[in-house]
Amino acid sequence: MKSSLKKVGLVVIAIVFAVVCNSAYAEENYELSIKEKTDQGIPFISGGVGLEEREALAAKYGNYNLKLMFAAEGGAYHADIKVDIADSKGKKVFSAVADGPWFFTNLPAGKYIVTATMMDKEKRNKVNIRKGQKQITLGFYW
Repeated sequence: MKSSLKKVGLVVIAIVFAVVCNSAYAEENYELSIKEKTDQGIPFISGGVGLEEREALAAKYGNYNLKLMFAAEGGAYHADIKVDIADSKGKKVFSAVADGPWFFTNLPAGKYIVTATMMDKEKRNKVNIRKGQKQITLGFYW
């Protein structure tokens, strides 16, 4: 009986160890997959498909002055959204595709028109970025 309890204990320990290691590995992989990119000199990050990825993004997004969120009217998140940003004169200054429902960028001070496109359906928002301003969040809902 002691022998079988010992075996069960070792199996439980092995399972717990595997779960902890797998969780740490997954978190590390999300950290590695969220890389800052640039378009026309403007930095951005995006993602947030799963909870772990949103947690990894949360550790980084404080450095960005604009957050975009993409979702259905009912609340389900969207990904693969085309993001175009134009200055107040209509000149495109930025273009990228969001890897997930959260998108962060750091724009220079100025007035912008942000266009988010999902399956040929465009949504637009205007935003005014001021120097030293805290992060602004824009939601796009289809």
